[in-house]
Amino acid sequence: MFLLTKNPAFHFPGLAVASAALLALAANASHAEIASTSVTLYGFIDSSVRYQQTRAGNTLSVVDGAELGWAGSRWGLIGSEDLGGGLKAIFNLENGFSLDTGKLNQGGRLFGRTAYVGLSSSYGELTLGRQYNALYYAGSWLSDPTYVSSWSPAVNHQLNYAWDNAIVYTGRFSDFIGRLSYAAGEQASTQSGSMQAASLMYNGHPFGAAIAYGGINGSGETTFTAGGYYEIGPVTLQLVHYHTKNEPYTATRSLVTNGIGAIYVPTPAWELTTAYWRSTADGAVDNKFLAVARYSLSKRTKLYVEADIDRNPQSGQLSGGQAGMQYSF
Repeated sequence: MFLLTKNPAFHFPGLAVASAALLALAANASHAEIASTSVTLYGFIDSSVRYQQTRAGNTLSVVDGAELGWAGSRWGLIGSEDLGGGLKAIFNLENGFSLDTGKLNQGGRLFGRTAYVGLSSSYGELTLGRQYNALYYAGSWLSDPTYVSSWSPAVNHQLNYAWDNAIVYTGRFSDFIGRLSYAAGEQASTQSGSMQAASLMYNGHPFGAAIAYGGINGSGETTFTAGGYYEIGPVTLQLVHYHTKNEPYTATRSLVTNGIGAIYVPTPAWELTTAYWRSTADGAVDNKFLAVARYSLSKRTKLYVEADIDRNPQSGQLSGGQAGMQYSF
């Protein structure tokens, strides 16, 4: 017996590429139970042509969504097996790559975005491996105006967003989602380098909210996130606050970002987004404005145009725009 299945809970629509059924006979052979297994192949591609205007000059380039766009290009496998009694075995392997060069992202890892296995039941999910931390979902995905886009300064407030050697618990109870993330530092006789994060989200209608906190032991780096959204007919208003201490990449002791935005869906095919973020890094202020129009040619194919302005007293004004295409499978 072969079953073709899809996973409707996953954000990208998938194609079932392998399925099977396991027939288990009872000791007295009086009945049979069927345990179903499904594996789904999915992917997302985002690429655009971008024009960038800076003090140093103007540039024209092809960029992947991981550089500037809605999201980085990827493909993956997600699967589950029904173990009976409401218990399932689950796994997810997700690769990230740059469409403009064909190279692997995430440091050249084969499955640099996600690589985990675990168990799922009505009490929640427990997963082991490389996976997104609790900050990633609570900040960008729920309340940031462009969700997980690389246009957003949110990428500076996620403690690297994907952790190696991670243990994650996810509990879904009605419209509430709670997550606990822990990544071992793998250093003998010390907790230095280990990471932990926790989040609580409410995904309701017409409003939702999220709060999260995380840190890295031994470095002093911590991040706090709070945000929410409110739906008014075809308009969704979003508000988010991030505060990261001891951010290592820019050696910033205190990095604060506040964002506000709106998403307007006048028809099922059109989505219009506008956003503003104000970041303060040890007193230095950066202001970023963005507007995007996205049009759906089908359920899988979308076109978009974007324009942004980044005003920084130290580096001056940066402005740019791009036209791109997304395809999901």
